[in-house]
Amino acid sequence: MPDNKRWNLGDIFKVFLFHFSMMLVGIPVFLRVSKQIFGLDLVEVFGQNTILLSLSLIVNILTCFYVFYIIRVEYGLPVTSLGFTTRNWKSDVIIGLKHYLIVLPVIIITGVVVDFVLRMFGIAPEQQDIINKILNEDSFGVLTFMFFFGMLAAPVVEELLFRGFLQSAVRTTFGKLKAILISGFLFALIHLNAHVFLQIFILGLLLAYLFEKTGSLIAPITVHICHNTATLAFLISFKHILKSHV
Repeated sequence: MPDNKRWNLGDIFKVFLFHFSMMLVGIPVFLRVSKQIFGLDLVEVFGQNTILLSLSLIVNILTCFYVFYIIRVEYGLPVTSLGFTTRNWKSDVIIGLKHYLIVLPVIIITGVVVDFVLRMFGIAPEQQDIINKILNEDSFGVLTFMFFFGMLAAPVVEELLFRGFLQSAVRTTFGKLKAILISGFLFALIHLNAHVFLQIFILGLLLAYLFEKTGSLIAPITVHICHNTATLAFLISFKHILKSHV
C-alpha cells in the first residue's frame, strides 16, 4: 500500500518539470532578456561554457531547494529520508568502491563493444556534449570550473534527484527491483546520447543498487564522483591527443 506520508510520482513529475522548464526555457529567456533589455550579452562577456555551466549550477541548486521544500514543508519529513545520512559512511564508501571496481570493467568493455558495432555499420559514434566542450575549451579557469561541476556538483545533485527522490517514490509504488531498473534507465536517458546509453545505464543500475543496499546516498555519490573524476581527468590529460582524432 502506498505511503501517503511520503512523496509520490506526482511530486517527481513536478520536480523534473520544473528542472527541464528552467533548463530549456528559463535559461534561454534569461539570456535573451539580459541582452535585449539590459544590453548585456552574458555569453559574449563570460564565454558560452562559463555562463551555461553557471546557470546550470543555479538551476540544479534551485531544483534541490524545491525537493527540500517538498520533503520538509509539504510532508514534514527530515532530509535524512532522502538518504542524506552519514551513519555508516565509512563502510558505505568502501562498499561503493568495491562494487565500482567490479562493475567498471563491464562498463569499459560495453563501451568498446558498442563502439565496434556502430563502426561496423558505418555509424560514427557521437561524442557527448561535455566531451566536445572540454576538447574545444582552452581556458584553464573554465576547464577547472567544468571539472568542479562534473566532479562534485553533478554527482551530488543527480544522486539526490535520481536515487534519493525519484527512486524512493518509484520503490513505494512498484517495489525495489523496478525502482532500480527505472532509476537506472531514466538516469541514462537524461544524458541524451545513444552511443553511451548502455554504459550509463549499467552505471545507473549500480548506483541504484547501492542506494537500495545501503539506504544511504553516500555509496552512490562516492561512485558517481569517482567515475566522473576519472573520466574528466582522462579527457583533460589527453585532450590534445583526443582532439586530433575528433
